[in-house]
Amino acid sequence: MLRIGILMPRSTLFPSLGMELLNGIKLFLKEQGLSGSVQWITDNIGFGTNEADIYAKAEKMLLQEEADLVILCADTTITEMLQPLFTASDKILLAVNFGANFPENWTPAPTTVTHSLNFCFHARLTGQLAAKETNGLSVNVVSFYDAGYRHCFSMLNGHQESGGQPRFNHVTRLRQEEFTFLPAIDFLRENTNVKTLLCLFNGKEAEQFYREFAPLQRDLNLDIYVSPMMLLDSFPESLGKEFRIAHVKGYLPWHASFSHPENQIFKETIAASGHTANLFYLLGWETGILFREIIRLRETGLASASAIVNLLKTITFESPRGWLKIDPRTHYSYGPSYLATWNDDMRIKIINEVGSVEAEWNAFTEVKWRCPNIPAGETLTYAFKVRMIFLLLYSWR
Repeated sequence: MLRIGILMPRSTLFPSLGMELLNGIKLFLKEQGLSGSVQWITDNIGFGTNEADIYAKAEKMLLQEEADLVILCADTTITEMLQPLFTASDKILLAVNFGANFPENWTPAPTTVTHSLNFCFHARLTGQLAAKETNGLSVNVVSFYDAGYRHCFSMLNGHQESGGQPRFNHVTRLRQEEFTFLPAIDFLRENTNVKTLLCLFNGKEAEQFYREFAPLQRDLNLDIYVSPMMLLDSFPESLGKEFRIAHVKGYLPWHASFSHPENQIFKETIAASGHTANLFYLLGWETGILFREIIRLRETGLASASAIVNLLKTITFESPRGWLKIDPRTHYSYGPSYLATWNDDMRIKIINEVGSVEAEWNAFTEVKWRCPNIPAGETLTYAFKVRMIFLLLYSWR
């Protein structure tokens, strides 16, 4: 039996995140008839910012509770802190997150695998597309929270590497009573040659963005390029049946409309549990896919964590998003990327799949983080806000 520890996250924006991720894992294992092969050890790490507390809980799982593998639902900073502990113990650390950040150093630890939805990668492709399809002049509009994650850098950097020229930057304020898009709206009305928006928002703030920019999009014929979390099927319902917005595009890792068998099984299994398949369940389901292979390898008598990780790197897994691989150079999982848009009746339409995804992924993992060279839109500069948020928020919100 595989003893699995899971360090569960808390999220203000997405309260159900931890439970849906764990349920996604359990539902996959149940569907595969493997529920009896796993024993769970769980603990909560809050927002994932207390390094000493997280280290102590991970150490307890390894040394006192004898976990064979630990799932860490946190960001790259915490993963990098824990890697030496797991290397020394020869136990697998499986870091699971959205991929809204990437590491300072891509060199992997021998027993660590990071499984994510690759948000930075998709944001980079979206930024590149925005530069190629337009005159390159852009306005960056980002939430206070999203500005603190490197998917923001990835979108801007991809845009600039492809010839894009940022003209204005607007990071929304943290407090709701100070939340406004007016600086960006005023700039666009005064500079009508700038028709491209690069946008990263989540949840209610994404809804607010769509409501306020839909009239402006129609007036100025704007092209809007967005992050994966702005292309969710839930938005049309929350925005209302009559809501429409045009010229919105972005790359994403998965959509419910995919017809391949693995996605159908995924959706049907989640639906049978009384829920709807989403990105959180997907992240858990794919974690279960990795577990299935780890269980199989252990049953062959393979006990070394580093040896198991080395074999995981040689496999292409069937996934609801199409396929999934572990990059041998970085130990990060990755998969396809799909260009999506809202169609005329506000349903997600998949335009195409990136054909050169391997080359694009390799180029992405060569990128080093730096502060983007873009104009400041408010009193606090973009660089200052990003650095400040990194000090306050390392991980889940």
